[in-house]
Amino acid sequence: MDLQGIGSLVACVGIPATLVIGRWQLRGALRTAEETARAGQVQAEANYRAALDGVRAQGRNDHLQWQRGVQREAYAAFLQSVLSYTDTSSNEVAGGMFPLEETQSHIAALKPLETDMSHKAWVVRLEGPEAVTDATKTLQLCATRMVLTDQLHARRMSAMYETDARARTHRREVTRIWELVPVAQRFWHTIGTSLMEESSENVLRELRNLFHTCEIPAGLLATLCEPHEPVPEDITPFHEALNDFIRAASEALHLVAEPPTA
Repeated sequence: MDLQGIGSLVACVGIPATLVIGRWQLRGALRTAEETARAGQVQAEANYRAALDGVRAQGRNDHLQWQRGVQREAYAAFLQSVLSYTDTSSNEVAGGMFPLEETQSHIAALKPLETDMSHKAWVVRLEGPEAVTDATKTLQLCATRMVLTDQLHARRMSAMYETDARARTHRREVTRIWELVPVAQRFWHTIGTSLMEESSENVLRELRNLFHTCEIPAGLLATLCEPHEPVPEDITPFHEALNDFIRAASEALHLVAEPPTA
């Protein structure tokens, strides 16, 4: 209905035209305001959801970056502890021929480094993920095995040093010791078994007497004569385990830095 029709209606019923037109305009204005309010509410809700999503995304990103920093520090600390442990063993324990007391001191100094490596390994294993945990276990085992090998070598070298040092006062006895040591190495695995022959018992007895005469600690006899054990074929080499750990750690940090899209 247009304004002319409204005017005719108003004239018929006797309602003031200004009042009717005012109400009609008011209703239109109210509808417009209501629609505008609804549109504004929808836009406000959209803006709020966008802002909330942004906050959540930033929060997740901040958490992931924090997690990555913690993992990186744990991985680096463990790696440094492993290298400190193995380098010290290689350079100071197995790096020369030392007197028995000095060798024992060098070996004792490795204990705190081994403990530190063990503690840092547990931190890495708690941080994960599984691939890094597995690589950590393998590297720790390889490092420990390598250091034990260094210690066996150092003790053998120390036993040789102590034996040779007696040559100044017991040259004949020391010469005889070096003649008998290879013989003892060949039958050493039979000691304490029914396979040990009488001739072997005689050699062992003579060696003990020679060590007593030269005042060489009796425990060094086994150090000199016990044969080397071959390295098992299924043992992972240390440097391979080291590279595997670095690879696993790098991949884990990369996944944290760039998480999969949900």
